[in-house]
Amino acid sequence: MSLVNDSQVYQLTRYLNDLEVSLRELGLWSEERPHQDALLSAMPFCCDTLEIEQWLQFIFIGRMRELLEQGDKLPTTCNISPYIEGLSAVGKSFHPLLAETIIKIDKIIDENGSGERI
Repeated sequence: MSLVNDSQVYQLTRYLNDLEVSLRELGLWSEERPHQDALLSAMPFCCDTLEIEQWLQFIFIGRMRELLEQGDKLPTTCNISPYIEGLSAVGKSFHPLLAETIIKIDKIIDENGSGERI
């Protein structure tokens, strides 16, 4: 049984949709799927094979929607926002609108997570 209530599921679904819309509007949504090997990276956020926007699109959004639709437990933590903050330290930019949405997603998952891994 999921540890999130209907309101939290609604909020998280809304934020995931916002994230997708923002990626599309900013021209960061790709119609071409990365090679399967790139999606199988063992590194957090597939940082060695994908850009963060690709990871969000091809792994995170889909996996989170799957968990919500099936009523599965959420991960214990999300921690995408610290990674995004770290990107700026190495000279990579991340749109503030996307960062704001990620912070909201992190907060909901961190407050309600149950131990599953994304």
